[in-house]
Amino acid sequence: MTCSFKGKYLHSKYNPLVEGERFAQTVEADFSPLCLFILEPALSYCADAIKKKFPNALICAIRFSSAFVKSDSQWHKVFYLDQANFSIPLSEILFETLGEEKLISSLAFSWPPSQNAFPEQTVRCWEEIKKAILKARDVMGTRAYFSERWLKNSLIFASNIKRPVIAEKGNLPLIIAASGPSLLSSLPFLKKYRDYFFLIAVSSALMPLQKNEIRADMVISSDGGYWAKRHIDFSGQDSTIFALEAESAVPKKIFENNKIIPLVYDDGLEKDFLDAIGCPYMLSERNGTVAGTALCFAHTLTDGNIYLCGLDQAPSPAFQHTQPNALENGNSKNDSRLRNCETRITKSRFSSEKSLEIYRNWFITNSAYFSKRVSRLSDNFKYDFPLGNISEKNWDDFEKTELVKKKNDCTKKISFSGEKKIITKGERKKILEESLLQLSKSSKFIEEVFPMDAILIKRELSGDKKKILEEKLHEKIALLLKKCGRLIRG
Repeated sequence: MTCSFKGKYLHSKYNPLVEGERFAQTVEADFSPLCLFILEPALSYCADAIKKKFPNALICAIRFSSAFVKSDSQWHKVFYLDQANFSIPLSEILFETLGEEKLISSLAFSWPPSQNAFPEQTVRCWEEIKKAILKARDVMGTRAYFSERWLKNSLIFASNIKRPVIAEKGNLPLIIAASGPSLLSSLPFLKKYRDYFFLIAVSSALMPLQKNEIRADMVISSDGGYWAKRHIDFSGQDSTIFALEAESAVPKKIFENNKIIPLVYDDGLEKDFLDAIGCPYMLSERNGTVAGTALCFAHTLTDGNIYLCGLDQAPSPAFQHTQPNALENGNSKNDSRLRNCETRITKSRFSSEKSLEIYRNWFITNSAYFSKRVSRLSDNFKYDFPLGNISEKNWDDFEKTELVKKKNDCTKKISFSGEKKIITKGERKKILEESLLQLSKSSKFIEEVFPMDAILIKRELSGDKKKILEEKLHEKIALLLKKCGRLIRG
């Protein structure tokens, strides 16, 4: 079989299979790719030859047309440039499906006849691939920068946690308070209807809630940076329950004073450490923003409706967060006549645009799933960007929906149980050191703590160069184990 589009043949009229094999011979790489894209391969005569040439790679087709769907089975993965839902760009679908490791180690080639027949689609496709790879590069850069810090945070968490608890699911309506400027419009209503919902505050929203005498049922934090501790490092919250990712930065007094729900990623090293010391935990999903982590976790807490307050996901011309804000309080102390508040706020506005776009696209990409019972809630706030299929509601809608359920008393509270006394610090030190040493010999440890090194080793074709990279990596691991050993014993 062969085919054409507007008079341009997409395959040879005589022997398209040989044509596909010849094309595969021209596909060259100076490294071992983890993923390879072919842009609109039409009837896919090149697929088998490319699979044989790159047996360790995920071989993907990117379609410009649905006319060739019958040959999709010849590829490991198939993506379509124009999805049914145009609010989700191809770049986001590629990132969500493949992740940063595969995208960073990927190659892409156009099937030449399709490039001639679909010039506009080809240009758009290359732009989407570029966006996906640049995002993957940024995410991998963040992982490489913070990975050692996350490991140390996990060891500190496992060494110090005293009062772990587990949440038991209910069906109360649940509100997540983020700290975007729109939160300000909801503060009077959060206070007015406080008895009608379960309230989770992301860490940066805790201070404005407490300032307005609004009690959060739970505070969630997942950021591993030292600055994240400032949002929860103040007095007056000894009775608060904290849901804390074990990789996050936590003030030590919270370990002493508060009940904690330990959150772990299913593939994370922190899970192994908590298993080793017999500490209970709940699973969470890896996310670039704490609001995304909170939304995923909220689905494990309630069967009721979930509302998002203060989730603007857009830069603001004024403060980026509802005030008071712990970081703003600290930064304002350095304001001067030459470097004043307005200059700092403007700089923050423009520097946040790229990260907010990444976070916003995550909500949009996953909005079809979340839209079933998730809404943004405000006092008729005009958002700059919609979040895909996630609806926008005001407090009148909330009153009509949720107060009726409350009056009929058909709700079940979210409760906490399982506060468990775990082994002493002295016993933990030995167990954690042994667990760390054992894990350090695994590929999981290398990929989590040294992600860039792991990728470079996988990509390398030369045996000698690969050996040099592996020797350098072993030196890094030995140095890190010494640092972590001192941390555990200290």
